Amino acid sequence: MALLEISNLKKSFDRNTVLKDVSFSVNKGEVVVILGPSGCGKSTLLRCINGLETVQDGQIILDGEVISNRTKDMHLIRQKVGMVFQSYDLFPHMNVLDNILLGPMKAQHRDKKEVVQEAEEWLARVGLPDKKLAYPRQLSGGQKQRVAIVRALCMNPEVMLFDEVTAALDPEMVREVLDVMMNLANDGMTMLIVTHQMDFARAIADRIIFMDEGKIIEETDPGQFFSSPKSERGKKFLENFTFRVYRK
Repeated sequence: MALLEISNLKKSFDRNTVLKDVSFSVNKGEVVVILGPSGCGKSTLLRCINGLETVQDGQIILDGEVISNRTKDMHLIRQKVGMVFQSYDLFPHMNVLDNILLGPMKAQHRDKKEVVQEAEEWLARVGLPDKKLAYPRQLSGGQKQRVAIVRALCMNPEVMLFDEVTAALDPEMVREVLDVMMNLANDGMTMLIVTHQMDFARAIADRIIFMDEGKIIEETDPGQFFSSPKSERGKKFLENFTFRVYRK
């Protein structure tokens, strides 16, 4: 049984239809990478799943429960669907630990000692055990993004969404963030990833969804897509990239 189901999803902004009858499912522990040219609807799709955008038609179902267009309890749904953006959105006046503790303590009313322990364990896992009292201004872009990932993970979500999380980083900082995501995949985290890092996509994905103009053009395994895409649009898309092997 799928953990997450997207069924005939339609999303428009005024007269511009951004998502056109999008349907797919994600199994527990699966890593699905969504590829496509800029403006094809990838980020909008993630925002709809997280409840940041309403939809005009279709359904989003998480663990058997319809979560699309919820209003009264959407804050509870977002605790199950973690999302990390291009921007880190850390509070500049709070240190790393306080940034991480805010959600679990305020939204989930969890015990501070328990959350501190969990946060410290995650910070150690992402290579930042000594940064818990640092402020965002004292961190590099890659470090801020790793803190943002830890902040989302400490809400104990069922699904993690990553929207171009390395797009704003300098090239030398990209790898440290991608390695964290690769480790999460190896741990069995259910993930939907929007990225333009093709080598990383090929290495981490269980399945590739290729979108263009608001529609799913191809849905296949990474070996098939990167070696011999079925659509002409997919072939043209891959012509823009030079590949190398992503190694941990």
